[in-house]
Amino acid sequence: MSVSLDIAALAPDRPCRTGFEAPSRDTGRAGGDEAFALAAFLARWTDCAHHALAASDSQTLPLASLLRLADAEDLRRWSGLGLGYSDPRGAHWLRGAIAARHAGLAAEDVLVCAGVQEAVTCVLRSLLGPADHAVVVVPIYRPSELAVTSLCAASGVALDPDRGWRLDLDQIAAALRPNTTLVLINFPNSPTGAAIDAATLEGLIALCRRRGLWLVNDEVYRQTDTGGSARPVVDGYERGISINGLSKGFGLPGLRVGWACCRDRDVLARVLAAKSLLSSCVAAPSEVLAHIALRAERRITDWTRSIGRRNQRRLHALIAGHPEFFEMETSGNLAFAFPRFRGPEGAERFALRIAAEAGLLVLPSGLWHSPLAPVPGDRLRFGLGHLASGTALGHLSACLAARAGR
Repeated sequence: MSVSLDIAALAPDRPCRTGFEAPSRDTGRAGGDEAFALAAFLARWTDCAHHALAASDSQTLPLASLLRLADAEDLRRWSGLGLGYSDPRGAHWLRGAIAARHAGLAAEDVLVCAGVQEAVTCVLRSLLGPADHAVVVVPIYRPSELAVTSLCAASGVALDPDRGWRLDLDQIAAALRPNTTLVLINFPNSPTGAAIDAATLEGLIALCRRRGLWLVNDEVYRQTDTGGSARPVVDGYERGISINGLSKGFGLPGLRVGWACCRDRDVLARVLAAKSLLSSCVAAPSEVLAHIALRAERRITDWTRSIGRRNQRRLHALIAGHPEFFEMETSGNLAFAFPRFRGPEGAERFALRIAAEAGLLVLPSGLWHSPLAPVPGDRLRFGLGHLASGTALGHLSACLAARAGR
């Protein structure tokens, strides 16, 4: 059975409306003012998608394949696993494995959470209050932005699409206020694929250090970066907090394992207190499986990155064959690409039309709309991390050829 058929078999067994529908607020209108337009868009169209190019995670491993990567110690943990409550901070051996990925960190500098978004939310809740101000670099995952704006005043700084989505440090400096407490970034960035280079990161750290600001980076796409990313912020800054997890580059979102790394253990204790309001602990089976994945990181990510590279080449060939529809930029990430759409109907209506008429799911950039700073509405994000993405790109190419009358 082909991969595309496997994906189609997972779709809910209910009819999907056919024909093009104009966007509306209750069906996930891109660029609208919903609290989380991306979730609304996916809820509306996922059942219709036989060929999905929306995901930003990597191809996942079956449980049996992951267990085959375990060493004797983890196999003993797995076979003797108890299903009671585990350490609220995460198992010491799991936190130690995460800490070993950073310079000079110990297990006590790591807090394991039920996914990356829980880690982001709890870090922000521990550092921000009504009297504070934060700077948010956009585009960014909308729940992260909302986690800030629900707590305090915020200003946005947009990545510059005309300069390869670079971060302008002068704009960061101009956005600071006397009560600014924190800068929130997401590098490698979704949906743009932009990385932050070493010089820019060091400049940002220097700016934050002069003002005593916290610098929080959602680094969940580090494992799918093509090599342009600087070191984790926690490695180079005493008030840097690095957040990562297994959902994207490892292709293991079902484990729901994320973490926050911070050198200030008093702050990490506050993060734990915020986390206790959301979840008591990570599931014990997920902890063992996460430890296996971390120890086998190179083997897993070599495989997932090879899938991303193959699909990236396919996308580049597709765009080269349809220059009337797309303008490609060099993508800095293997999980997705973010080309400009040049068709006359615009990115949003194109995405809605091919979802309704061809069962192809791609994401228009308007879904990352932010009230804090402008995000271009003429882009489409294509997910490249799955084996089925290649089949979906083939169907997209056929749709474009039909539209062009070829």
